[in-house]
Amino acid sequence: MPVMSLLQQQLKSLYGLLSGKQGSNPYGAGSSEQGVTLLECLVAISVVALLGAMITPPLFVAAATRVQNRRAEQAFQLAQSEVDRIRALVARGQHQIENLPAVVDSLDADPPTIPSGFLKSIDETCNTYEDQQIPANQVLPIDITGDCESDFLMQVYRTRSPNEVTEAAGQPAYQPLDFDVGIRVYSVRAEDNLGRLSAEPASLQFTTGEGNQRERPLAVLNSDFKWSDQSGALCNYQNNGGLPCN
Repeated sequence: MPVMSLLQQQLKSLYGLLSGKQGSNPYGAGSSEQGVTLLECLVAISVVALLGAMITPPLFVAAATRVQNRRAEQAFQLAQSEVDRIRALVARGQHQIENLPAVVDSLDADPPTIPSGFLKSIDETCNTYEDQQIPANQVLPIDITGDCESDFLMQVYRTRSPNEVTEAAGQPAYQPLDFDVGIRVYSVRAEDNLGRLSAEPASLQFTTGEGNQRERPLAVLNSDFKWSDQSGALCNYQNNGGLPCN
């Protein structure tokens, strides 16, 4: 019981100190020491709270910036994957007009205004995109998580090859010889702003929120393509040398 009595006395002393009733403290002179100890605790708590208030905002900024940069990296990978797909078509000589992106006047094409009716997903059960040609003013929703919900929006277009109008006339299997491809990948959060989007890349700077990815593309990639029929070139070389062309 001595321990309980001592604890009760300490509680009474602390109550008397907090209420300002010094006379109720049975330890008298020791009250100033108790008060100093309590003041030190209050100061320590204030310092910790101040440090927390100073540190928390930079932590939020760092986390938001890291998320934004991660999305930008994924967007660039999607754009590069589309470039690789088109480059593979050209290398195999399978880049007929219907297999390529829609034609625009220049790489400074207008931003997209509407979503397409397809979904490109890693989940085959909800994937409806089979490399169809998407109009240049549309974006293709892309699902990279397999939940059948779009995570990004991609706009793809190309410039017209020289003499394509005359050479492709009446030739459905015409293959352009020289053209450029432009790709813009937006965050899915930009879907609400279709018709008001910008073509300028999003600024990947420190941010506490989503930055400007609701209006600007996370990735912009332009690539040029040149095709030559290597087998035909070899045939011509053989003919010039007087050899038969198989």
